[in-house]
Amino acid sequence: MHNYRTVKCDLLIIGSGAAGLRSAIEAHDGGVKDLIVIGKCKKGDAHTVLATGGINAALGTMDPKDSWLIHAADTLREGGHIADYREVETLCKNAPDAVEELVRWGARFHTEKDGRLTQRFFGAHTYRRTCFYGDQTGKEIMRVLIKQVERRRIRFLGDIFIFSLLKDAGTISGAIGIDFQKGEMVVFNAKSVILAAGGYSKLYSRSSSRSYENHGDGAALAFEAGVDLVGMEMVQFHPTGMVYPKSAQGTLVTEAVRGEGGILLNAKGERFMRKYDPGHMELGPRDLVARSIYLEIMKGNGTKHGGVWLDITGIPKAKILDRLPKMYAQFKELVGLDISKEKMEVAPTAHYTMGGVDVSLKGATKIKGLFAVGETVGQIHGANRLGGNSLLETVVFGKIVGEEAARFAKGCKMQAISPDYIGKKMMQVVGYFGRDQVDIEKLRSRLQASIWKHAGIARDAKSLKAGLSDLKSIRAEFDRVRVRGEFKGNLHLKMALEMGKMLDLCEVLLQSALARKESRCAHYRTDYPKRDDRRWKVNIIASKLNGGIVLKKRKVPAVKGKLNDALKAVEKTEHKLLE
Repeated sequence: MHNYRTVKCDLLIIGSGAAGLRSAIEAHDGGVKDLIVIGKCKKGDAHTVLATGGINAALGTMDPKDSWLIHAADTLREGGHIADYREVETLCKNAPDAVEELVRWGARFHTEKDGRLTQRFFGAHTYRRTCFYGDQTGKEIMRVLIKQVERRRIRFLGDIFIFSLLKDAGTISGAIGIDFQKGEMVVFNAKSVILAAGGYSKLYSRSSSRSYENHGDGAALAFEAGVDLVGMEMVQFHPTGMVYPKSAQGTLVTEAVRGEGGILLNAKGERFMRKYDPGHMELGPRDLVARSIYLEIMKGNGTKHGGVWLDITGIPKAKILDRLPKMYAQFKELVGLDISKEKMEVAPTAHYTMGGVDVSLKGATKIKGLFAVGETVGQIHGANRLGGNSLLETVVFGKIVGEEAARFAKGCKMQAISPDYIGKKMMQVVGYFGRDQVDIEKLRSRLQASIWKHAGIARDAKSLKAGLSDLKSIRAEFDRVRVRGEFKGNLHLKMALEMGKMLDLCEVLLQSALARKESRCAHYRTDYPKRDDRRWKVNIIASKLNGGIVLKKRKVPAVKGKLNDALKAVEKTEHKLLE
């Protein structure tokens, strides 16, 4: 058996983005001082930094009629009515306090001359409620949270890949991973564990995520351990990602561009959203705008590089540099394009995953002591996430889950981990070593291309079944994957460990998408183009049973009280964007 080191702590947080950091802060303030945050990346470089557009809260600084009830109603409606209203209520009720807390901690959100927080329009919002820091809001929130973590002297370990959770008789006992900097295995013995490892959009070849993140580690770890997954067919394709150069394909072009007045045009110069959503135009729901762009391209109205035009040349350059500095620099650097003078070419890109780990209202899983938060979790956003709600989710539920995990850790004893159990887990890694038989990089690219082709924006039974068949073939190839060298800095080993998890999630995604015989928001079936509330106003739960996958339906709780009244009112009223 290979050597390993053991690290003990009361609470282990797997994931170093905003959700993980906010959880750590709350757990620490709740009395758990012996906690560790683990990241696959370097400190401060988690996926949160790519969240550009803003964070939502019904503050009413620009539109006094806004309220948390309308925010929640917008969230439920755009989620296709399959989000859990209780989680949505928690999210939107706590939004103002969460944003004000970030401001107290030093967040430099844009303000009006009189000191009010500026709030911009985002797609499918009834009112302006998105606070922002230029187009680098996620990066600013990370800066603030890291400062708070450092003030509390919370331990952070980077470049560690957790490949398995450890449990004993239905209770968490820790996790095991590889420290790629030191080249050794690490066993973390913990009383409580929080999964905050992001989503699974990198299952797709065209994604707004970077190469080393969002492979679904958190959801896969939970699933392997016996926790159910929910809504895995629901993948949000952001309407606007870069289409060239190839090295930048899929890179996010923030919704803030459209929020600040950018318009979409096809190759003929037509403002085509008039055909698909004349009420909202470019600021319609993300799923609808993405699908509209896709259809325009399929009709032959696409641009040279297979996209459409996004035009913000009608906005003064000074405003672009103030509100969208990252986008201006991004196109200058990657394309040599001045977006204040020339149109951008864009197309949909896999961006956010609404599915994930099935948790309670306070983030608990069916394994005692195991919690999950952030994009690792499913059901909060239903079938489509409202833009600006993802950053909000990390801080609102980060606080709640951090408190709950701390409470659990303080009330239990550390579970012992037997050497034999550790040895069995370590053999999962050792088995990858040998003579190279299959190129792991090419095989992973093949998997991502297959998922993009078979489970992309438009799906049907034939394509999804072809995807499952292709997946079976890729699995057979993956069984022959071997890597060389040692643990230290072994990128191919890391890719192999990630791909094993990706294969499991791809199967759940394809099976769930095949099972849902309707179209609902982000899930668009060309063979079932209409929404079917009678049969499919449900969430699909995926369980692991005897090495296979079992799917079942779960009814969505009926919306109650004042929120139900607000939802009915919002549904009756067409959005009319305020001038």
